[in-house]
Order: sequence, then structure tokens, then C-alpha cells
Amino acid sequence: MSRFLLVFIAVFVTATAVHAQKTRIYGVVKDANSGETLISANVLVAEGKGVVTDFDGKYSIEVENGTYTMQISYIGYEATTREIKANGGLLEVNFSLSTKTMDEVRVVADMALDRETPVAFTNIDPVKIKEELGSQDIPMLLNSTPGVYATQQGGGAGDARVTIRGFSQRNISVQIDGVPMNDMENGWVYWSNWFGLDGVTQRIQVQRGLGASKLAIPAVGGSMNILTAGITSKQSSEVEVTVGNNNLIRTNISYNSGRLKNGWGITAAFAYDHQDGWVEGTDADRFFYFLKIQKQIKNHTLSLSGMGAPQNRGTRSFQQSIHMYDRAYAEKVGVNMSHPSVTTGLPGNYGRRYNQQWGNIIRDRNNPNAQFEQQSVAENFYHKPILNLKHFWAKDKWAVSNIVYGSFGMGGGTRLRGNTIYDDYGHLALDQLYDENVTGTAFVPAYDTTFVNDTSQYKAKNYIQANMNNHYWYGLISTINHRFNDTWEMSVGVDFRSYWVERYSTPYDLMGGDYVTIFPTTAQNTLFNPTDVVKREGDVAGYRANTSVYTGGVFGQVEYKKNKFSGFASVSGGHNSYIRKDQYRKRDLVLADTTMRQVLGINDTITYNGQEYTANSKEAKIATTDWVHFWGATAKLGVNYNITDHMNVFVNGGLFYRPPTISDVYSGTSFNFVQGVKSEVVWGVELGYSLSFPRWAANLNAYNTTWENRPITTSVTIGGTPTTISLPNIGSEHRGIELDAVYKTPWFFDIEGLFSYGDWRWKGKTLAYYYQEGSDIPIDSVDVDADGVHVGDAAQFQLAGSIKIKPVKDVYVKVQFTYFDNYYAEFNPLDLQGENRGRESWKVPAYYLMDVHAGWTIKLKKLDINLRASVLNVLDHVYVSDATNNATSSQTFDATGAQVFMGQGRRWTATVGVKF
Repeated sequence: MSRFLLVFIAVFVTATAVHAQKTRIYGVVKDANSGETLISANVLVAEGKGVVTDFDGKYSIEVENGTYTMQISYIGYEATTREIKANGGLLEVNFSLSTKTMDEVRVVADMALDRETPVAFTNIDPVKIKEELGSQDIPMLLNSTPGVYATQQGGGAGDARVTIRGFSQRNISVQIDGVPMNDMENGWVYWSNWFGLDGVTQRIQVQRGLGASKLAIPAVGGSMNILTAGITSKQSSEVEVTVGNNNLIRTNISYNSGRLKNGWGITAAFAYDHQDGWVEGTDADRFFYFLKIQKQIKNHTLSLSGMGAPQNRGTRSFQQSIHMYDRAYAEKVGVNMSHPSVTTGLPGNYGRRYNQQWGNIIRDRNNPNAQFEQQSVAENFYHKPILNLKHFWAKDKWAVSNIVYGSFGMGGGTRLRGNTIYDDYGHLALDQLYDENVTGTAFVPAYDTTFVNDTSQYKAKNYIQANMNNHYWYGLISTINHRFNDTWEMSVGVDFRSYWVERYSTPYDLMGGDYVTIFPTTAQNTLFNPTDVVKREGDVAGYRANTSVYTGGVFGQVEYKKNKFSGFASVSGGHNSYIRKDQYRKRDLVLADTTMRQVLGINDTITYNGQEYTANSKEAKIATTDWVHFWGATAKLGVNYNITDHMNVFVNGGLFYRPPTISDVYSGTSFNFVQGVKSEVVWGVELGYSLSFPRWAANLNAYNTTWENRPITTSVTIGGTPTTISLPNIGSEHRGIELDAVYKTPWFFDIEGLFSYGDWRWKGKTLAYYYQEGSDIPIDSVDVDADGVHVGDAAQFQLAGSIKIKPVKDVYVKVQFTYFDNYYAEFNPLDLQGENRGRESWKVPAYYLMDVHAGWTIKLKKLDINLRASVLNVLDHVYVSDATNNATSSQTFDATGAQVFMGQGRRWTATVGVKF
């Protein structure tokens, strides 16, 4: 028996030693630009020793321990080599190949490449999106990117916002397939307009800092480019159903044909989402559709695509004092519970889900069995179809791209007009407001020819108003690219955009009433006064304005790549033109037989003493601003040097002369032209250092960005008069360091981590100007000192990490941890005057989040079944995600005066998907 045991041990030790002398090398081969995996790529480790990649672009090969030079080749791509050391066990080595001819993604989308493009960037692939997104908006994925801070703001579906290095998304260029998506009036991004895009996303690349975008007037903080699947992707079909907290149910259907034999390609997707919302009153019904049809004809690729996301959803658009959510937490973070802003008004303590913009109402008063209905007074209903027509031609060393695109947005958002009454739970007492409209002294007969002496008509004292936004947006981006040789390459192009928007308000829901008077007198309980304008649901009322924005520019870029050096130099120039027209300006109309003054909109008609009067162009002229023009220009330079096969450094810098947006030039609905607004001046420099090995990689970046002539405008009411306050020439400086790293262990788990530290401060002492409605001449000015005050609205310290455990093949569990600190409440410039000059905003308490994701892929003969689950904020941590300083008009500069959004608590989703 002992002899047998000795023989067994000897055999086991010998087998183990022999196995230890071998290494299994595995990995994936991808397209460097699109991130798409390459099928049947040749992987050669040693002469006569090689394999080809499978359907998923993966390979695996076992070799004797030693040093090898791996060679990877694929038809139409530049071959690449890499020296590796096999020391036993498992060794992961991934490759990215560049095309020999011009690639559409490279020419159009400005995607950065590892060890080549001298900018800081992060790629997010479909695997990460599926594993981590859950019920969140796409920007929430970016919190695992250094220098990024993203929140869901009020918590409604589609209400996310993101900052990069302290710059809001107004100053971040967001593109889909190379087409800009930022609003042309103020630069904002409305993520709800493409909520289901993750179903066809091929890759997301986030570039931080000045970036590599060639567009005529790029953004300051960075860029985010979303690439969708298309003809270069593999054929696939997928159906997914997701359920989650608060009655969430979502269905995703997607199909991609890849390249068919006749050169056609089709990509299509549909999604539907219903949820009650984690925050009260944020129920949502959303649809998403996407269709892309492509055709390759020799060296030409034609592409026609369209997408949209019709939606109707409740929002929480107003922040509240902290005690309104949680009195115990408010006291913990320093709220003075005896302050008048706390002791007066509603008592609060309504919970983190609290939303003051909804209530319950019974509409069918004649039905004794009628039930209360939940009604939001902050609904968003919108549909913004986006159409793109592209042509791409590439041959030898030339490539030409033309993109024509259009967007046609229709819809708006609602708000309550009239009285504001709350019930014992802090919600709007809408049923009581409804009663005021249809009973008691609020009833008045209307004076109008359509119902003179008609006592069945009720005037709505309280109603829901919709503010409409209908726009038409067209653009053209044309690029010519020429590769002179293997070293030099040049791109030139044009970027034109045209935008026209119509805004107006309308009675959306009269809550039992039949009409409303838009400019009522104080005598609410008298017969209709002809100084009031009668409006019904759907009528244009209150204001009506048109805005036109035209931008045009040219750009050029030269790229260099030889041996260990690569780099680029780019310049651009552009011109912005703005004009606004007010078709509902308050005008005086003197009636023929009275001296009464009548407020009317253009073409409105009123009947008085049996005679009609119309506010035509003679009596109520359209208020039109003059055209205003601003020039812009950019210059950028970057160089990368590959020190070794595993180490590289880069430096980039640039100078921007950027036009202000039209929202900085004119304020609100009062059309005040803000004096002193200039083109903004931005300059920045960035250094980067990267290490890349088969098992681990790390990136270290340092940056400094200075922004001069940064305009800030806000609208307030002073003494009942709409007033614009402008700071036209303030500045800010953003500097910091970022570190991210990944380690793929030889065992069954991978580790990722990041660290980011920023020092972002306002700079300068300036004047704040006051403008009253209708006047371009300031009525007053005050000294404002913001020098050295921290920039608010984003965390300046970030620490995050994750561990992904793969206990068996096709099963994973991922735990993520994120920590934010040095978050200062949103800056309010008017607070920084007098004795408060240079005073810091409230510093929001640091907070952490822990998320857990898990999944299992069951591979069958012709299909994969994917099971996934996510739990967000698994520890149900209580924290403030967004804050505004001194929002309660209390000059306390602390938690007492702040208004906030509380972050969302624990949420979960579970998904079943079938891919075939």
C-alpha cells in the first residue's frame, strides 16, 4: 500500500512539474477603432505554432515556458507583434489592430487609440454596459471613470447629469456616431431622449480634457462619443426582459445583420420601459426605436439611420431643504433645527423619496366609486426623432465622409399655476384645488361671445401649465482625410448647424375649469373683466418666442506617426449668430370706446361690447432682437512617445476662443441683452504616463485648465419685476491628477481601481449687473468677489474600486465601491458681496456607494441565455447627491441654507436575455 502511495505521489509531482513548465496564453483580438472583435484572425506564437480567433474574437494556445514574439495578422489590417514571457499558468494577452485603409470610425468619430493618441480617455464596452447599467441612465456608468461625477439629480428616469473635471455637461461634447447632441441654446444634454440606446451601443469613449475632437468649436471639459452597431458588427439577435423595484419592467429587442452577401446591413432595436419610480411621482412610460440601413457599394458606404424615444414621465425638478426629507439626518449634517427656515412652513421628515410636485385628485365627481388618481404637476412629455444620412468613401490613401442630420423635437414640461396647498404628507392637495375651480366663490361666468351669460362655465383659479419646446435642427459635417504615407496624415472639413426653436406656454390641464385668464385682475370673484385674456386648454398663452442659432466652421488636423513617436496638431475657426423674436410681448391695446389697457398676444382677438378687436402687427408688434455675432477659434497640439513596448508618455495643450451660448447672451423670457458678454478664452495643458502589461495596466494624468470670460446669468424677480443678473467676465481654474489601474490576476478574479483629486476654483473679482425686463441697460451693479472659492456641483475627490469574481466559466460576481468627497454646493455668485466676499459654499458630506452585479450565461447549441441581476447602493447609504448654496435665501453658507436632492436608496433589477 505504501509503495502504491509513493508511486502515486511521484506521478502527481512529475505531472505537476511538467504542467508548470507550460503556459496557456489566451485573449481577444479587436478592431482598434470600433472595438469590434475580429473573427479568424491569425495568432502566431512561434514558428508553426498558432491558432485563429473564434466567433467572439477569442483565442487560446498552450506553449512551453519561455520568451516569444507573438504575431497577429488579419486581412485588411496592419499586422502587429508583441514580445511576451510565458512563466507558467494562465497569461492573458489582448490585441487591437488598425485597418490599412481609412476607417469610418477613425475619420468621423475622432476615437482615440492606446499608445498613439495623446489624450486621456476611457473606453466602455457593451459587456460593462450590460453588467452595470441596471435601471440607471448611461452617464451613471461613468462614475467608474477618473475625474467624472454623475448623479440622477431629482431621480426621475432620464434626468441624469454628468461633469468631467468640474465642467458640467453643458461644456462636454456628447456625440452619437460623430454627430453632436448638445442643445444648441445652452449646451445641455437630455439623456431621456435616447434611453434605450444601450441596446445597440458598440462602444462608448470618454475623452477628458481638450480631447482629440476635430469639430469647429469643441467642448472644454471633454467629450463622450457613443458608437452604435452597424455593418461591421457581427450578426446577432437579442431579446431581454428586465424587472426591478417600483414596478419597473423593460423590454429590449435588437437585431444586427452584419454585412450581408449583397452588401446590405440592417440594425434595428425597440425598447419599452414602465416604472413607478423610486422617487415619488416619477412614474414613466417610455418607448425607444432605432433603425439603421446600410449599403456597401465597392468603396462606398451609404447609411440612413433614425431613432427616437417618445416619453411621458414625472420629474422632481425642485430641490428641498434637508429637513424636508429627513430631520435626523439634517441635524446630523449641521442643520440649525431652530432656524426660521426650518421651524416655519411644512414640518418635513417625509423621507428620501419625497417629491413635492405631485398629489392625488378625483376627477369624476359624479361617480361615487371614483378613485383618487396620482397626478404630477412636473411632467415631461417629449419626442425628439433624430435622422442621419451618411456617405463614406475610402480608397487607398483617401477617405471622404459626409453626414447630413436633422432633429425635430416636439413636447414640453408642466408646472402648477395658482394656489399651492399641501396635505399632511407634504404633497399637493390637488383635490382641494380642483374643488376651488368648480365650486363656491371661484365660479364666475365668462365674458366672451362664445358663452355670454353661460353660467355653466367655470374659471380655473388653479391649473397646470405646459411650457412647450418645438425645435428643428439641421447639420452638415464633411471631412476629407488623406494619408500621405505611413508617417503623415491630414484631415480637413466643415461643420455647419442650423437651429430654430419655438417656445410658448399653454393651459395643459384646467383641473375641472373651462377657461383661464392669463393676466387676471385681483378681483377674482367678479364678472369677467375685459382686461383679462380668455384661454382654454391648448391655446397659446403667457409667452411665445422663437430663437434661431446658426453656427459654421472649418477645421484641419495633421497627424504624425513614426517609430515611437505619434502626435497631432489641429486648428479650427467658427462663427455663431443668434436672434430671438418675442411674439407674445406684453403690449398696450387701447380699445375704441374705453381707456382700458388690454394685454394681448399677436393675432389674439377679444370681443368687447359686441365688437371684435385684434392685436395685429400695428397694435402688438413682434419684439425682435438684433442679430448678434461671435467668432471662435481653437488650436491644439499633442505628442505621444512610446518609451518601451509597455510604457508611454504624452503631453497635449490647447487654446480655445469659444463663443458664448445664446442663453448667456439673452436671459429668460425677458429678452435682455446681457452687456459685456465676450467670447470665452480657455487654455489647458495635460501630461500623461501609461504602463501596459499582459496582466495589468495603469494610467496617470495631470492637468491644468484655465477658463476666462466665463459668463454666468440668472433670472430672479425683484419687487415683482423680472430681473436678469449677469456676471459676464468671471473665470475659473481647474487642475488635478488622475490615476486608474486594472489587474487581471492569474486566478479567478480581476481588480480595478481609480483615484482622482481636483483643485477647481473660481478666480477674479467682477461686477454683477442687474437688468430689468425689456431693458438692455443695467439698472444697478454690485461687486462680487469669488476669487479662490471652490467650484461647486461636483466632487473634487474620487476613489473607486471593483473586484470581478469568476468562480466558474460564464459566471461572474462584481462588487463596486465608490467614494466622493470635497463636493461644494452649487455656487451662487450674488452671495459673495459685502461681508461675504470670498466665502466658501457649503461643503456637502462625503459619501460612498456599493453596488453588486452578478450574471450567468448559459451557452446552448444555437443561442445564449443570459441571467443578470444588479443591486445598487446595496448598503442603502443615506447621502446628498446635489446641492445649491443659500437656496433658502438664508445667508448661512451651511447645511441650513442649502437645498438638495437626496441620493437614491437601494434599488434592484433582474434581467433574462436570449441571444441568438
